[in-house]
Amino acid sequence: MYTPTNSHDNFDSRRRVRLGDASDLMAAVPAMLGFHPHRSIVLIAVKDGGASVGPTMRHDLVLAGEHIDRRAGSGTRATPEMLDVIGYLAGYCASENIPAVIAVFVDDRLDRAVRGAHLLDVEAVVGELVNTLASFGIELSAALAAAEIADSAVWWSVSGPQRHGRISDPSTSPLTVARVLDGYSVRRSRRELAETIAPGPEGTVRAVTAEIARLGPGGRSRTDELTAVLSYVARAPYDTELDPVDIARIAVAIRAVQVRDALLALTLGDDAGFVEEFWAMISRLLPRRERAIAATLLAFSAYVRGDGPMARIAIDAALEADEKYSLARLLDRSLSAGAGPELVRDVAESGFACARACGVRLPGDPFGRR
Repeated sequence: MYTPTNSHDNFDSRRRVRLGDASDLMAAVPAMLGFHPHRSIVLIAVKDGGASVGPTMRHDLVLAGEHIDRRAGSGTRATPEMLDVIGYLAGYCASENIPAVIAVFVDDRLDRAVRGAHLLDVEAVVGELVNTLASFGIELSAALAAAEIADSAVWWSVSGPQRHGRISDPSTSPLTVARVLDGYSVRRSRRELAETIAPGPEGTVRAVTAEIARLGPGGRSRTDELTAVLSYVARAPYDTELDPVDIARIAVAIRAVQVRDALLALTLGDDAGFVEEFWAMISRLLPRRERAIAATLLAFSAYVRGDGPMARIAIDAALEADEKYSLARLLDRSLSAGAGPELVRDVAESGFACARACGVRLPGDPFGRR
């Protein structure tokens, strides 16, 4: 299925891992994205003269195959969707002052030994990439392809000198190891990543909904509401079995914008990984309105640490639950425009002031009472 051009994924690793040859680079792609790509085009920013990588962008690879649908007058096998994607990604690279990129195509319909219709499509996409990137002063350093990213799977070059080899074991890639050390896993597919925040058991959601209605709009102070949520977050690494009453109390509390905004600052703490897991768990068990809030808090956390794929999936979940939810829409526009994590991190820092306004000092607050 075609993914709109405004929902590309952008991952900017906090660990600048230097990579060796193409076999190592291909093996690192799942760690760069957080999942194994399928029928995807991946653009990897090249830095330090090709010695290290920067932001990574992924998009669905839409190929015509035997059913060519040429844009009128274009004279290319590249589909209209891919022409739009190429223009968008090239513009993003220019805005980020990226001097060069490597393109990686992962598609089970490709076969190095058979120059079939799909491979011809990829070659056409590469040609369009070269021309469009060059118009922005950006170099396409290499274009590589593989049917899958897996240990010993074959990769080959799609342009320039004909090279090929076998992909190193992705599970032992330095970037995979770095990601695991940061407390995050590499999923087998983007769908598997999305399933981590799919709505949970209907019975539990109904029970939580009933408890939310019983609690009503809530009569507690903002201090009590924020303190209560923080206590649940602190329990999360050790007590993941919250009952519907607990979850309902959290839901009522995060409805308050001041409480929600204070919680954004938790993404800057040492326990940010646990906090993200907490919002992922909670978002699965809430009715639509409150699910939008929790999924947005998850998206914000992922965005701050530079995990575009998780941020995108969480934003989509939030907007599916409530298409008018303003913070989710703001994050959607920021991610789609290619805004870096540092911009969102500034917003997170404002959460400390919101917490102080609630009468609570969060860990790491540089201006709170000591």
